[in-house]
Amino acid sequence: MGIAFHFPLLIIFLPMACAILMPLVRDAEKARNITLFTHVVQVALSITLVLALWNSRYWYFTYKMGAFPAPYGNEIGFGMLEALIACAFSIVMTICVYGTKKDLVNDIESGKIYFYFCMVNLLSASLMVLTFSEDLFTTYVFIEVITIAACSIVAAKENKETLKATIKYLFLSVMGSGLFLMGLAILYAITGHLLMRYTGYSVAHLVANNMYQFPLVVSLILFIVAVAVKSALFPFHSWLPDAHGSATTTSSAILSGLVLKGYMVFLIKLVYRVYGIETVNNLGGFNVLFAFGVAGIIAGSVMACFQTDFKRMIAYSTVGQIGYIFMGMGLNTTSGFMISSFHIIAHSFTKSMMFITAGALISESGSPLISDLNGAGIKNKLAGTAFTIGALSMIGIPLFAGFVTKFHIAQASIVSAQSIWFVLPALAFSTLLSGVYYFPVIAKIFAKPQGTFEPTKLKFSASFSLVLLVAVNIGLGLLFTPMLRALEMGILAL
Repeated sequence: MGIAFHFPLLIIFLPMACAILMPLVRDAEKARNITLFTHVVQVALSITLVLALWNSRYWYFTYKMGAFPAPYGNEIGFGMLEALIACAFSIVMTICVYGTKKDLVNDIESGKIYFYFCMVNLLSASLMVLTFSEDLFTTYVFIEVITIAACSIVAAKENKETLKATIKYLFLSVMGSGLFLMGLAILYAITGHLLMRYTGYSVAHLVANNMYQFPLVVSLILFIVAVAVKSALFPFHSWLPDAHGSATTTSSAILSGLVLKGYMVFLIKLVYRVYGIETVNNLGGFNVLFAFGVAGIIAGSVMACFQTDFKRMIAYSTVGQIGYIFMGMGLNTTSGFMISSFHIIAHSFTKSMMFITAGALISESGSPLISDLNGAGIKNKLAGTAFTIGALSMIGIPLFAGFVTKFHIAQASIVSAQSIWFVLPALAFSTLLSGVYYFPVIAKIFAKPQGTFEPTKLKFSASFSLVLLVAVNIGLGLLFTPMLRALEMGILAL
């Protein structure tokens, strides 16, 4: 591993240090450039870490934090799964910061943009903590940091809609945090540990001796529901459309592409490293995950069909896509967790691209309503093309990343005689409804606009960002085998 062994700490520390620096800068352009530079370095470190792990003969590493050894000190744990997630998150965050400058300038007062980037950097650091941390209480602390920072970037637009959305988001997020803390308190009370691997040893001992079974069940359900609330899974999704529909484009892309996924990465680690696959299965946890996932897929798709607001439609689509991740985990197979991890990455790129293009298309039409988007994709061809590719991916058309998820979830469900009767109808129903609400929008944005117009030329930063996101989506759809192999390696290492 060499020096790359220290990179996870740097990946966490860099945006945290950048957040502290923002109030000292107090200049919008400098704040953006420093944030952008920080995340470019973070991307480079993440890619180097992935390559180092790929060439290493060890699959999982732990990095001791501070002077106290485990189980009393803090630890960072990482393998291929964590490295790939960190790489994807850092790239998406960089693109969101780089490609949406116009929206930030239009939606946020120039004197407050430095504070906005302070919150963005805190979000970035906190997501990396959720990805790498082995300490459950540290995870809880940074979940709270995410809550504060996410609410701040929603409210940054400062209008009546964003204020209402922020209050709803804060209320439900605090409820999720409370459930998480209760689960953590119960788990700590019966195990006496906070580090994942030592907590896992204690849980295995309790299960083997048939001790504290009811508290274990309660703590697991509390964690699952807390993550469901935080990640906007149905029926805890009500804050998501309001927050995404009213926030500035950068915030919508970050929230949908990144923030929701951080909690699910933690849940995967919780299942494997704390409770254990066999224990979660015996306690009925996978049944809960599967039921939540199927319900989310169907409900999100149905609700998206009835939306008239462009961003709200994309937000409800996210509710359905989150369901795929939960359903994959609920299959209780390595393949299920592997494809859920793949969809975390694929959806991060795709949905951030769709919100960025939504901002550009709304700017062309001058209205957030789908009915007013007539010809917006012709006026802004790159945005229209990128949105179409994202929509085709979410529908599940071959050659795009979303198809890989649907195909492999169907394949993973074949091993279970019970789950296949729910998975295949849910996939078919969701695919049909996705076409119902996406194809009319595609037709609308490419309809011939009235009157004369001049095609819009995006700035280089926005054009480059969209081209890169399109390339990643197609790349994941065509060259998915190495990614799936690496994710399987990461899952098995847990």
